[in-house]
Formats: sequence, C-alpha cells, structure tokens
Amino acid sequence: MSVKETKDRETIILANWKANLSPAQAEKWVADFGRLYRPAAGKHIILAVPFLALPALHSLTRDMTNVFLAAQDVSPFPPGGYTGATPAAWLQGVADYVLIGHRERRRYFHETVQDAANKVSEAVAAGLHPILCLTDAEITRHLAPVDSADLERLILAYTPNDAEALEVARSRELVIASVRYLAEASGGRPVLYGGGVNGDNVADFLSIPELSGVMIARGSIDPADFIRLLHKVERDPAPGS
Repeated sequence: MSVKETKDRETIILANWKANLSPAQAEKWVADFGRLYRPAAGKHIILAVPFLALPALHSLTRDMTNVFLAAQDVSPFPPGGYTGATPAAWLQGVADYVLIGHRERRRYFHETVQDAANKVSEAVAAGLHPILCLTDAEITRHLAPVDSADLERLILAYTPNDAEALEVARSRELVIASVRYLAEASGGRPVLYGGGVNGDNVADFLSIPELSGVMIARGSIDPADFIRLLHKVERDPAPGS
C-alpha cells in the first residue's frame, strides 16, 4: 500500500479520553455528543475509552454514522491464567480498534517493545485494528518485532515525547519529517499525529500529505469542544485538498 493510498482514505479523528472520564461521565459525554454530532463525509471518528465503559458506549454509539470505539489497551496474552488482563478476544463486538504502546503505558507501566508487538498480534488475531503509538526514538525499534502479516491491519500514531507531555504541538516541519519517515518505514500504513492538536492547528496538520488523521487528548474531554474541533476541520479543509 502506497503513502498516497493512505491519504485517500477517510480522515481519522481519534479522541483519547485516557482515565479522565468515569463510566457514568462517559455515557453523559456520548449523550451530549450525540445531540450535537452531524456526520461529515470523509471523517472517521474513533473514541478511545476505558474498558469499563466499552459495553455501554457500544450500545449508545452503534447507530452513529462514522463513529467507532477503541479500547485504550489490551493484554499481550490470550484468554487464560492472566489475572487482571483483558484479552483481545473479549473486545470483539464492542470495539473495532485498540491503542497499543502509548507513551504513558511505557512510562508508567514499563511496557516493552516486545509487549507492544505481542499486543498487536493478539489484536489482529481477534479481528481488531491495532493503533501502535510511537515516539521519535522508538519508530524502528517498535516496528522491527511486528509480524509482516500484522502490518496489513496496523495504524501508526506518532506522539513525540515533548509535545505529548506538554500538550503543545510540535512545529509542522518536525512533524512532517517524522511522519514521512514513519509512513515510508511501514510501507505506507496510515499514520496519525497526536500532541497538542486543537481547533486552531488541526487543519494545518491534516494538510500534511502523509498524515491520515490526528489524536486529540485534552481537547476531547468536553464533547462541545470536540464538536467545535470537528466543525473546524469541516469548515477549513486542508490547504490544497
């Protein structure tokens, strides 16, 4: 798959709530979002939500056009004797995507490159689309152990250490260089950018030819703010698009 083909796909706007919303708050978020949301052609909305909220939110979003759910993590092991784990097979029917290797999982939970590769394999085996998060230093290391067959379902998310930690967007030029390298190194897999993306800069980032979408963290906690960002993308299409 070529880099051009990834750009021809729908634009992905991913909201990662992290551990900011309880299950009850998550249900209210979706209810508020549903009253304001109007589907737009070419936009693919993914909500990355905690495990406990997935079943209820699946019921609330199943009839929303172009809205999909992602788990925020998954076990690197199949079902079995792994206390506290959530196997990928259990996510079938309630999620289409799963975040893997997020910087916070590596930093606070000491997950390794091999852990991430195992999670990718488990997700693919369960029919999910893994979204593998990478920083500058880990691009090649994280891709190396991923099975070539698993790459066919993989989406990559570039989250630079400095921008993600501070919620300040990196310069467009630096993002272009990293995203271009990542797209080429992965054989043209879809690439997202996350780190300080907001309504003021989202259209500018989406104008990067190799970028297939963006990840929103802080700007997705309030559904009204997230809706405004979506409207901004619709009103201000990427330059040259």
